[in-house]
Amino acid sequence: MQFFSDMHYAAVNAGLDVNWLPEPGALVVAKSTAGFDQASVATIGGILRAAATDNDNSLKFLVFDFAHKDVGSTKAPTGFADMVAATADLIVDAPIITLAWARGPMHGLDFDLAMNCSTLVAEQAATFSFAGDPFDLLGVYAALGRRIGFARAERLIESDPILSAQEARDLLMVRDVAPARPGHDGIASYLAQFERRYNASHAIFRAQRIAEPPISRRPVIVR
Repeated sequence: MQFFSDMHYAAVNAGLDVNWLPEPGALVVAKSTAGFDQASVATIGGILRAAATDNDNSLKFLVFDFAHKDVGSTKAPTGFADMVAATADLIVDAPIITLAWARGPMHGLDFDLAMNCSTLVAEQAATFSFAGDPFDLLGVYAALGRRIGFARAERLIESDPILSAQEARDLLMVRDVAPARPGHDGIASYLAQFERRYNASHAIFRAQRIAEPPISRRPVIVR
């Protein structure tokens, strides 16, 4: 990848770990801390911009590896909404599938970004929580509502359950549940299978995103 070295340096300074898996053509952005700050938002935004203008088409998958074990803040830093929108739109702008890989507790901003990726895979130990301020759950609510219906999504969020990976899959939030494996072994193994249907999957995900563009997150003005 032409931009990999620069992105790796910036990512380390933002508390992220970036790795290139050449065989499936995947760039893996791993987060070991829950939530986002200004530095991580700026770095991921830079990765997304570089990916959208990648000219050699070697990048097929952009994977967000949610490897944290803690629960972060639901308060979004400046630029978070634009970063999520860019993640959602990447499937339209480039031949790249974004994939969220959940390992542990998914909550707040991490859950929001994951639900706006092209697809979401969870390891068996992953959990999904709707705790937080209702406005901060807007992105999760919109993405979930499109899959299971907004009335059902509203009831689910109001009941504030903690869902297992299998329960999330039953609700169509998660595409597949994968066994836990060390490092990037699980991701590489999954993508080796997924790559076989890359063209069809990209076409389907792209059509879905065009039909259901990201929501507007304009702030509410209280008069």
